[in-house]
Amino acid sequence: MLIIREENIWETWPNYKKSSLIHDYVTLYVDRNAKPHDYGNGEFYSAIEMHILEKIYFNPGITVTEIAKTNKRTKSAVSQSVSKLEKKGLITKTPQEFHGKRISLWPTAKGKQLTKLHLKYDDEHTTEFFGKIAEYYTSDQLDAFFKIMEACLCIIQSEGETP
Repeated sequence: MLIIREENIWETWPNYKKSSLIHDYVTLYVDRNAKPHDYGNGEFYSAIEMHILEKIYFNPGITVTEIAKTNKRTKSAVSQSVSKLEKKGLITKTPQEFHGKRISLWPTAKGKQLTKLHLKYDDEHTTEFFGKIAEYYTSDQLDAFFKIMEACLCIIQSEGETP
């Protein structure tokens, strides 16, 4: 007969609750963002597509390799998303003048319009979300939260390897 000794999980693993909370939040956030959204033009796009389009909008002429590097994604994964964006008429590709193998990515008029809708959508939803949180925390506490998030991101990025 197997006897399982009961133990106080909080005493044995004092950081379990914290790591579990982070895991639960990240899982819910990723699941929510994985679902395509209508950002206001009647069409549905994933958050990944939108953030790659946004990167192209703010960095016209950027390459798949540059996006992959800054987003910590494989070139293959970024290429798949870029192909979807091109098929949907949101971006165009052009070979670079001095580097024929390198392809520059450019937002189309439709891509620019959608990016603006996405930025508005994100701003409205972020404002609404943090408005709810602000009922419980001061603006100084929220500022500290974002500073901590930035530090966490820097640590994770410096420790991680680019795929």
